[in-house]
Amino acid sequence: MQRPLIGITPDLAHQEAAHGPTERLFLNLDYAQAVWQAGGIPVVLPPIDEPEAFLSSLNGLLLTGGGDIDPQQYGAATTHPLTYGVSETRDRFEIALIRAALERDLPVLAICRGIQVLNVALGGTLYQHLPDEIPNALNHRQHELGIPSGEVAHPVTIVPDSLLARIVGTTELMVNSYHHQAVATLATPLRVVAVAPDGVIEAVELPGRSFVLAVQWHPERLFERFPAHFALFAALVDAARATRLRQQPALARIDGET
Repeated sequence: MQRPLIGITPDLAHQEAAHGPTERLFLNLDYAQAVWQAGGIPVVLPPIDEPEAFLSSLNGLLLTGGGDIDPQQYGAATTHPLTYGVSETRDRFEIALIRAALERDLPVLAICRGIQVLNVALGGTLYQHLPDEIPNALNHRQHELGIPSGEVAHPVTIVPDSLLARIVGTTELMVNSYHHQAVATLATPLRVVAVAPDGVIEAVELPGRSFVLAVQWHPERLFERFPAHFALFAALVDAARATRLRQQPALARIDGET
């Protein structure tokens, strides 16, 4: 059976080049490797003015980590001084992309910044800097504790009847952590399905859709050593494969004969 196509959102960076300043795409290859090993074809999506144009060709969507979302996107009156990596281009593109993907019921896995984009796109807000807003918060930037990104740092507690629990096969999971923002006011359609010991929201789902799962940690840094984290990518690809068959019934019949 042909591999499903999984669109992946890259980060953006302004760089100086010999011919002058330019904006470049970049992507941690772990995302692409995880999708490929799970059975999908990773497709990097450059930010364009009409992101929904991609969706008729895709079978699933992966929102990746990166810099902070502009607080103006969720109505914040001020911007925290430690806000970093804001890209108006990326914000605009990803918010429009996720809204269009949800309208099509395209399978979605959102990681770190991705959970925040999903929440903001549906009307939620973010904590701009966890140490300032969560009493006794964990240090969610494990590199500051000397813990490599490919190692787990703290547990999360998972709701037993959730999609996430079914995928990872447990209600307690060790995860990695390197973020300073998180979901604050939850968008109305979303359901919290995992929290950290300090109460920070670590995963959400969107009931009523075939597959929409968002996590605050970085499974792409863990998937090669930890089967539960690889299972997230496998579940996305499985959902995308089912979507592809629904999208192309004629092709589904051909695949079934091969």
